[in-house]
Amino acid sequence: MTRIRFVLASLALSVATTAHAEILVGGYGSTSSTALVRGFADTANGDVAPLGTFGGPTSTLVGGVAIVHEPIEGVLYVADFWGQAIRVYAESASGDAAPLRVLSPPILGQARTLAVDTAHGELLTISSGCCPAAFELTASGTSAARLRSLSWGGGSGSVTELNYPYAMAYLPGTDEIALVDTDATPPYAPKLLVFNRTDSGNTAPKRVLKGAQTRFGSWLGGLAHDAARTELVVATIAPAPDGGNAVRVLFFDDQAAGDAAPLREISGPATQLALDANTAPSGVSLTPDGRLVVAISNNQGGAGSRLVVFDATASGNATPLQVIGGPQTGLVGSIGAPSWRPDDVILRDGFE
Repeated sequence: MTRIRFVLASLALSVATTAHAEILVGGYGSTSSTALVRGFADTANGDVAPLGTFGGPTSTLVGGVAIVHEPIEGVLYVADFWGQAIRVYAESASGDAAPLRVLSPPILGQARTLAVDTAHGELLTISSGCCPAAFELTASGTSAARLRSLSWGGGSGSVTELNYPYAMAYLPGTDEIALVDTDATPPYAPKLLVFNRTDSGNTAPKRVLKGAQTRFGSWLGGLAHDAARTELVVATIAPAPDGGNAVRVLFFDDQAAGDAAPLREISGPATQLALDANTAPSGVSLTPDGRLVVAISNNQGGAGSRLVVFDATASGNATPLQVIGGPQTGLVGSIGAPSWRPDDVILRDGFE
């Protein structure tokens, strides 16, 4: 049975099979420097070099912060933050690979998350920093128009509650989109908003998940949807008593609303999710063989960025299956949301 999972903070997910997956992660880069996408072996653990990278002048990629593997077309969709574009590459992209097409209308702005809806032929993302938008899946160029979009929540009479959504997930079973965001006014409380995929304009969220019982802390740093378990997975951060950060991964029923408690959580010292005050979660994803990958990013530009991998059913103070980090990995500074592609793509086509 094929199950479709999509991430946006994330990151969307695609076909779930028994195959193994190469773990992918990019970075933010800057207006003056690029960040390569790195691919790690399915079993990578510790301070290990990536299988390879892609990026460079021909790729036109600046900062690939979210990646989606789309198996029907056989491509990778990459949200390029500083490049203000969504770039599409062959699924076996390696080295300085050129994009197959580039979506870069000015209204897009700094792309930081995306989801792919093949059933309706749509590419879902955030435009202008605030507003969920849909484009035709094969749209490209600088003049591509949005099919629809929701409105910013800070205007007079607005009911959308949208401020600066960070990550998105598509829920295929209910044809909804979920987003993690914060209130636009102090204390900037984190929240999870759910809309119908087809909502547009000044439309109120269908559901809002927010409040003390959610254990959202001060920031939501990633979002994924597990279609098989009908769960939403979020990575959160909150100040810890020792001056560092308490990072936790929370699991909710995907229809949860209000001030609902999580079904379970991964947190505690054995998880290796938190090191110091400079690190925070930058995304979560689910691999097709049942693992949860959490990206931890040093947003001050230093060491400590890493990928922490758990069984998707883990809970409590769980020991990770894998921790990928250290000088050889090349994971430093602000890394993006993790993703994956089937490792048979690499075996079939090579990765340099």
